[in-house]
Amino acid sequence: MTIKPVIADLAPSNPFMTAEEAEAVEKKKAALDKLLEDKDLAKYKIEILFGRGFSLRKPSHGGVSFWESGNKLHGGGDTILHMCPGKSLGINDCEAFIPDASHGYGFLVCPRCSKTWEGEQVHGQVLARLHIQDWAKLVVKYFRKLEMRADIYVKYHPDDIRSAAILEQEKQHMGDLLMGARKSRKPRIYPLKNIIKDMNAGADLEDRLLAFLRA
Repeated sequence: MTIKPVIADLAPSNPFMTAEEAEAVEKKKAALDKLLEDKDLAKYKIEILFGRGFSLRKPSHGGVSFWESGNKLHGGGDTILHMCPGKSLGINDCEAFIPDASHGYGFLVCPRCSKTWEGEQVHGQVLARLHIQDWAKLVVKYFRKLEMRADIYVKYHPDDIRSAAILEQEKQHMGDLLMGARKSRKPRIYPLKNIIKDMNAGADLEDRLLAFLRA
């Protein structure tokens, strides 16, 4: 599934920025990260969207998307995180997340491997058909990749997520279809502060997430 990036201002990793500008942006990001960590605030959101026919007993179709939390960062809307296609394209072993700050005009720059990618080369969602236990394992994997600093949302809807994903890929609507589906679904939330509380009490994260998905 390919999601084209939203056109944004030039990124800190953009080669057109001066070294001084890039350094200033990095200092601001570091200060914000420290603030979020001290207050147990989520920097990211993980969203699981289940399509028609969700079941606790058999494999279900769905998608997982990853977002920078606008509510916690700058007060604006959430921005989607894309994933570096380096490994999937056989170019390198990189699968790092590419944040909105690394978007340029029609391209994205991976902050880990420093490669520049065209919008159609990257993706921002994982689609799968899994048993509920395997959905929990998948989300835990990406929760850890996001520094264990994400709220987790789950949404159910009678529309099939696969249909929106296929239309998005064929018509290249710049993410409008998936964004619309995302906004139309009523979520349940497992906030980071509750995750931290449960883990501090000795709970297993995968078990807690499985219970959350089953609720």
